[in-house]
Amino acid sequence: MDASSGRRSTLPKPAARRRYVEIGELAVLEQIQRDSEALDARAIPVGPFARLDANAVAAQDGKTRGAITNVFGSQAAFQVATMELALSAGDWIAAIEYPKPAAYATADDWVDAFFEHESARGPRHGAEPAVDYAMLWALWLSAVPYGLWSETIGRPSLEEHKEWTGLLAELLRDVLDHFGLQLQEGVTVTDLSSAIENLVEGAWLNQCFTTRHPLDDSEPISTALVRAGRLLWRGAVRPR
Repeated sequence: MDASSGRRSTLPKPAARRRYVEIGELAVLEQIQRDSEALDARAIPVGPFARLDANAVAAQDGKTRGAITNVFGSQAAFQVATMELALSAGDWIAAIEYPKPAAYATADDWVDAFFEHESARGPRHGAEPAVDYAMLWALWLSAVPYGLWSETIGRPSLEEHKEWTGLLAELLRDVLDHFGLQLQEGVTVTDLSSAIENLVEGAWLNQCFTTRHPLDDSEPISTALVRAGRLLWRGAVRPR
């Protein structure tokens, strides 16, 4: 039936399917908005964290669910604590060890090594689940839609963004000094570090889906990031 008129819909079946799917998509977004607003009012698990089973987790440690509820008070509290830790990945950022400029003959060599390193540090299609930065970053993606409406989700992500950008800016100053380079007119080290971060995370999205270059199956996925990184670097720096 057509809800607005009380009559049976006259849409062809493909058009009707499309209409109901679009209504369903909107309903999903509206549910995420409601959950996001509730999350800012009180701590609740969202996305895959809401399906985290304390029984299954305790069993992996050879214990029963009671071991978790004794520590956290409830399964819901355990789910929230897990979500909060996964979304606050600052400790992983602080532990990054980037390639040292002094180990490379030219700036171009260092740039290639840097972006190879960033590709390796990110998620990889088909990899086994593990508690490392790459997997936590991929898990963070599941919470991104809630960041549209939730400060609780958005705040730790922005804090991590600032920390990573600051780390890159410090590294880039050392690289420019070591190789006798300077930034192009009107470009700041913050501009470059932010652009690099955005480029890397965009490439990591592709790495979630494939281990090969999306447009050239003969090349590994890292090639896409390395070549894009070269273009970004060469457009941002010049000799002193």
